[in-house]
Amino acid sequence: MEEKKVAVVTNPNAGKNTPRAGLGKVIASILATPRWTYNPETLGALEETAKQLSSARPDILVIAGGDGSVHQTLSKVLLEHERTPGTPLPQILVIPIGTMNNLATTIGLTRHPAVKLAEFVAAKIHENRPLDVTHLSPLKINDEYGFLYGTGLPVNFLQKYYEDREKRGAKRALKVILATLGNEIAALVTFRKSKQILTRPVHAKITLPDGNEPPVAPFMTHTGILCASIDQVGLGCRAMPDARSKPGCFMLRSTHLSFWGLAMSLGALWVGLPLPATFDAVVPHLTIDYQEPTIATVDGDMKPPRTCDIITCGPTVSFITG
Repeated sequence: MEEKKVAVVTNPNAGKNTPRAGLGKVIASILATPRWTYNPETLGALEETAKQLSSARPDILVIAGGDGSVHQTLSKVLLEHERTPGTPLPQILVIPIGTMNNLATTIGLTRHPAVKLAEFVAAKIHENRPLDVTHLSPLKINDEYGFLYGTGLPVNFLQKYYEDREKRGAKRALKVILATLGNEIAALVTFRKSKQILTRPVHAKITLPDGNEPPVAPFMTHTGILCASIDQVGLGCRAMPDARSKPGCFMLRSTHLSFWGLAMSLGALWVGLPLPATFDAVVPHLTIDYQEPTIATVDGDMKPPRTCDIITCGPTVSFITG
């Protein structure tokens, strides 16, 4: 068998302030075909990398990073693929070295340390053994691709989470949650209005393929809106359980639960059960119109405020799982 051409794209900032920081170079040394390592530090450099990859046509594209790295890299690669439709897509191997690795967790890539995973797959490639793969379609949000879209609660959480640029990961997430809990308890005790740190609402109309939208009125109040083609939303929370239940579709979940309603439903949310006051649907596409310009997040990256987002199911991508 002909030796596979393996390209590695690394994010130099992935896993910053965690033990995984700097592992991208190690991953590249294990997996990359000589001179097929790319280390883009800006979106412009990443766009140029996508053009080079389209021309080079590797058999396997390795992305060493977290969810944001996968989102940005895959967006550029798939958009370049759209411009040259005859170009076959490479198989994708994600080596999870970010602070959040929701895609990797969903497809089972976090069971082994990143370097061990890279060594295991590299051995199979060098010995021409068959690779295990799974097929997954990202969301297409307007003109980019990702796996987890959210607004309302997800944006409110990430804005607080990103306030401390030096500390990331589970401890930082827990600190944000505890600070919110303290604020909500203080509001109850003093009979003051909650600051709604995490539950500051958004007003949106969601239009589904059959013409029906979640109840009741246009621009209804939502605590949070999520769309996903993966079931994980962070820290092991399986909040989007039906995301992969139907090929060519993704899951929508919108809710108007208050902070205490969410707190009471946390166990069910964590293991992927239905929630009260929550609208769930599995759809191939939808449109979200906002009453005013609203920030959304795609795989942890904050997007500029917009009044409309069109979300569809992207092409099927082959992901290597072992």
